[in-house]
Amino acid sequence: MTITEHPLVKNYLSAVTRETAGLSPESRNELLADLEEHITVALAKESASGHDGIRAVLARLGDPRAIAATALGEEPPAPQVSRGRTLAMLGLLAVSGPLTIFTPPLGLLVLIGAIWWLWTAPQWRHRDKVIGTAAALVPLLFVVAQFVVAAGTLNFGLGAFIPVLLAVLALPAAAGVYLLRSAGRPA
Repeated sequence: MTITEHPLVKNYLSAVTRETAGLSPESRNELLADLEEHITVALAKESASGHDGIRAVLARLGDPRAIAATALGEEPPAPQVSRGRTLAMLGLLAVSGPLTIFTPPLGLLVLIGAIWWLWTAPQWRHRDKVIGTAAALVPLLFVVAQFVVAAGTLNFGLGAFIPVLLAVLALPAAAGVYLLRSAGRPA
């Protein structure tokens, strides 16, 4: 029987496991491996194998709650992300395109709200936020281009205008799908 299979050590490590339930599995496993190694080294150094020697080593390590509190204090809490809020933000992003094209004042408000919400959401990496913002701004740039460019200078006809318009409308929705898929990836 190894020393970590001793009932006192097993109970101690089980208590630490229970108390560190808030840690990520990787962090908890690393902490437990460190504790096991420390216990093994300390017991070998003292040549302690009886209950009293093991209790003394475990007492020096500290209370499992204190160890857990220290470990939990070192790891930043994982951001709480609501699936409903994520879907609502992505819905805003998707409708910002058609609204910007067909009702620019309302579309601009929705666009600003969607971009603000995107940049304050913790579940996306910086790169994902830039991609989402760029895609959301394309309809606005399209509308601005319609007013800036003189009416007679761009004469590519209705046959080319409709596919361009459809692409401009679809881009924010495509960005929403991309962001939905990337929301689950680690940052």
